[in-house]
Amino acid sequence: MSESTYSVIFRGDLEPGYTAADVKANMARLFKAGPETVEKLFSGRPLAIKKGLSLAQAEQLQVTLARQGAQSSVKNEAVAEAESEPAPRPAEEAPAAPAPVAQPAPVAQEEGTLSLAPMEGNLLKEHERAKVEPVQVPVSHLSLKPAVGYLVEASEKQVPPPVQVNVPDWKLGSHITGKASFKLPD
Repeated sequence: MSESTYSVIFRGDLEPGYTAADVKANMARLFKAGPETVEKLFSGRPLAIKKGLSLAQAEQLQVTLARQGAQSSVKNEAVAEAESEPAPRPAEEAPAAPAPVAQPAPVAQEEGTLSLAPMEGNLLKEHERAKVEPVQVPVSHLSLKPAVGYLVEASEKQVPPPVQVNVPDWKLGSHITGKASFKLPD
């Protein structure tokens, strides 16, 4: 029985705390590749970075990529081949009803983690985006005021009426007696 081989799969996902520009530079250094080659790795589609590895080698490459800021996954090639090849049918069997179309298996990830598209770039390709004509908004009726004083003009302010206060008539005594008196108005 032959030993299982594994592939290291990369989709362009980043480790937390890394920017796409940093990871692209790290990947270019790691693989000694040009910017065009590295840019193809960040397409969002799963790409096999390396195939035919033992489990230990695949896990080591995954750790190395994680240190560079790239999230990757390890996939068993035997399982991937079994999922992609249809089962052979005997020649004498008549064709049956068409089988349902199998969906591609998702890339294996740790349980409880989510994966998002890379932080830079667009999720839609150029031909998938809707063409929107720019809207011209007339602004000729608007003006700016210098950044001094109040925003509201003096003529726009509402002045409250003055408050009437009744003050009692205080009569102070002399400094000799030390007494004061007052009289309330009627």
